[in-house]
Amino acid sequence: MPPPLANKINTKDNKEIKNKDGNKTVQSLLAPKKDQQIANQGNPPPKRDKRTFSDVSEESLEGIDLMSIHSDLKDIKKSLQDTVKKSDLENLVKQKDLKDLVTTIVSKLLSTLKESITEEFNTKLRERTGKLKDEIDALNIDNENFKERLRTKDRQIEELQEKVSDCNHRSIDALKSANYNEQYSRKHNIRMVNFPEKRNENLRDVFVKMVKKDLNVEIEPSDVIAIHRIPGKEGYIKPVIAKVRNTEIKIKIMRSKKGLKNDIKFHDDITQRNLGLLARLNTNVMLNNAWFYNCSVYGKLKDSEYRIKFDLYDNIDEKIKKKLSSI
Repeated sequence: MPPPLANKINTKDNKEIKNKDGNKTVQSLLAPKKDQQIANQGNPPPKRDKRTFSDVSEESLEGIDLMSIHSDLKDIKKSLQDTVKKSDLENLVKQKDLKDLVTTIVSKLLSTLKESITEEFNTKLRERTGKLKDEIDALNIDNENFKERLRTKDRQIEELQEKVSDCNHRSIDALKSANYNEQYSRKHNIRMVNFPEKRNENLRDVFVKMVKKDLNVEIEPSDVIAIHRIPGKEGYIKPVIAKVRNTEIKIKIMRSKKGLKNDIKFHDDITQRNLGLLARLNTNVMLNNAWFYNCSVYGKLKDSEYRIKFDLYDNIDEKIKKKLSSI
């Protein structure tokens, strides 16, 4: 328990106690009264005159419990400890100012850094964009050159296609003409199959005698311009080609060929291309039959009396359909 307040006052040699600001404290005010109370202990109090207002105030202060005052002072001090001081406010203000200052500095740094990065990025972007633009311009020039070259090639291809088409038509016409000329040169030829073959044979004499005897057609050896055998299948009798003087003699012989004996057969001497055309016509389901006559190939429509003349490069089906639509 703390010592009485009077002892504290005595240690100060009954001098007034002042605070830092020079004002009298509660202890300095109570010290004289307390000394007087100690001096009068055991003596009856002297008779006093009527008390004034100031005397009543001083006696009121004497009756205050010093311990209660001390406790109150401790509570006041404790409460003051939790009170915000001016220095704390100053520190707080300084921290806020420091925060604002740091924020401002950081913002400026970030802004400067952003501007620097943006400027550098824009510079790099402009450089790269310029390079890309140059490359694109070069590519556009190359593209135009390629387009021009392609147009030139297209014109050349068109010209070549026209030439090829023209050559194709010319070659077809040439083949048709060659086939016709070849067939016409064989117009007076008779192709004989299974004609007896003998050693050292005289084909002209044998042919004239057989025509007179079996076909009852009067001809002279001079009517046979040429007669000879041609290569045939191995193991079979070689065919014979006889060229007569004119078409009249050939027609007489061919009309009487039904009188031939010993499996001997007479045919027109047809070119290889016309034989292929006859083979295609005979396999067509829309034709009844096909034959060769006077250097040309014909076909007869099925279930009809109409006949169609065919050439080497005709489209057989289209020609038949065209003929049917016109009937």
